[in-house]
Parts: sequence; C-alpha cells; structure tokens
Amino acid sequence: MKSVSIPQPLRRILLLLFLLASVSIGTSAEPTSPADTDPAAAQRPGDRTPSWLMTPVEGRNLYYKTFDSKVVGEPVSYLLYLPPGYHRTGDKRFPVVYWLHGRGGSQQGAPLITERVSTAVEEGLAPPMIWVFVNGMISSSWVDSHDGQTPVETVAIEELIPHIDATYRTVPNRSGRMIEGFSMGGSGAAKWGFRHPELFGSISIIDGALHSSDSLDSGRMARTFETIYGGDRTYFEDRDPWLLAEKNAEAIKGRTPIRIITRTQGLGTANRRFHDHLSALGITSEFHAVRGAPHAPNPLYEGVGSLNWSFYKRAFEFVSEVE
Repeated sequence: MKSVSIPQPLRRILLLLFLLASVSIGTSAEPTSPADTDPAAAQRPGDRTPSWLMTPVEGRNLYYKTFDSKVVGEPVSYLLYLPPGYHRTGDKRFPVVYWLHGRGGSQQGAPLITERVSTAVEEGLAPPMIWVFVNGMISSSWVDSHDGQTPVETVAIEELIPHIDATYRTVPNRSGRMIEGFSMGGSGAAKWGFRHPELFGSISIIDGALHSSDSLDSGRMARTFETIYGGDRTYFEDRDPWLLAEKNAEAIKGRTPIRIITRTQGLGTANRRFHDHLSALGITSEFHAVRGAPHAPNPLYEGVGSLNWSFYKRAFEFVSEVE
C-alpha cells in the first residue's frame, strides 16, 4: 500500500485533537481503570464519585456485600470472594487476602482477578482463600484524610476486618491475613502492612505508588499531599511506608512474607528502591520486575507465572487458627 504524507501543520492539528480526546476519556500515563484489565468492566457503569456504597459487581464466587459502619454512620460496601466449595466445607476456616485498588479505580476490577483465583484453586496451584476487595473511596491513598471526611483506614482496620472475621469462616489472626494492592493500593498495602504488623502476616505490593517524603512538592503527589494529608508533613510521615518499615522492622523481620511485583519502567524504579530499602533494614522481600508489562495488575500477575501462586502458598503455609 502506498504511504500518504501528511503535511506538518495538519499533523500538529491531528496530534492536538488526539491529546484532547485522551484527556476527555481519562487517559493517563499510569492508567488504573478497571477496563485496562477487565474487558467486561468497560461495559459496567464507571465509579468516578467517591461513595461508601460503590456500584454492585458480579462474578463467579463473588458477592457484593455491605456492613453498617459506626465510624461514618452509614453502610459501607465491599466485595467478597469465597473459594470454590466454601459452602460445602463444614467448619473449615480460610485465610483472607485484603485487596486494595489503584487510584481512580474501585471494586469493579475484581471479577477478572477472582476468575483467575478460582481457576488456580481448582487446579491446585493456589490454596483456598477468601478475598475481600476494600472500598478505597476512589483516590483516598488508603489513609484517613486529614480533614476526617474519608476515614478509609479506620473503617477497614477497626470495622471491616472484625466484621469479616465475625461473619465468615476466616483464620482470625495475622497468620491468616494478607494485605495486597495495586498502584495506589500497592502503596496502601505497604502502609497498612508495616503500620499494623500485628494484623497482617504477609504483604503483597503490585506496582506500588511508593512515594516518599522527598516527593511531596512535585506532580500528582503535591496535590495529594494537600488534599489528603492537609499539607501536614508529620501526618504524611506517620503513614509513609518507607518510614514505617524503619519503625517496625523488628516486628516484620523473619515473620512476614513480602513480595513486590513491578515493571521495568514507570513505577518500577521506586519499587526496586523500596525493595533495596527493605534489604538494608534486614527485611527479606521477594522481588519481580516484569519486562514490557503495562500498569495493570493482571498482566503483572501473569508475568511472574507460577511464582504468583507460590507466594500465596508460602504466605499461608503455616497458617494457624490459634496464635
């Protein structure tokens, strides 16, 4: 086919139109839309306004649930995944993975993840697990906002986890709990895992947005620092995963399986630095960098192959109902 030469002025106009279209549909350098990883998500109503009751989502072995929060004075939604055969296993208890979504995302990306989990459990690649997809109010950074309007961490730690343990057949201690998340949720997993070592026995960071206190004055983080942390450096540092790892290193060493899955570009640099930071503290972490992977959880899981499922087996190998 003969190529067509486009005049330079017209080329500039077309480029400008493309950029404007990209902005209008929410394209970014770090897309976190569920549609990036779950084609069915593109057909569901998008969650763009923070709400304690997010849009219901359906999937195999997946249930939309709510609980009454005393902290916020209204019902709060979560998605619950029960392993195949859960209702036929009598009084058997299961470990729980608490999963935190990325910035601008919600619980809508769960069906593709849980479909893969169900298949892995049925094939014996992964242990039977309960998964809880937590409501992160779209862009909370997984911390209580400085102004008190969105106490995401308090709701999850003080209310959701006790609710899950009281309602379902969980292993209700740290050995039976993993905190895992993607992007903003990966940072959230690091924050919660290192801030609450008494609650979580394993930590899984998927291409985490691992911003440190030296990045508060530039880019998107500068706006987050003002809107979420109230411009309060002390408030930020109390929730900084880099500093939390230093503070609680002794409570983590040798007793908390940790993994980081990331890319070789983008956030990969910060994730590798965080892995090196943990190593310097004497904290062992499993590290995988997937070459050419997009900023999306499922391609990253797939990029490490069977090692993905091996981590859950290792994390829950010595799970104990009494601790």
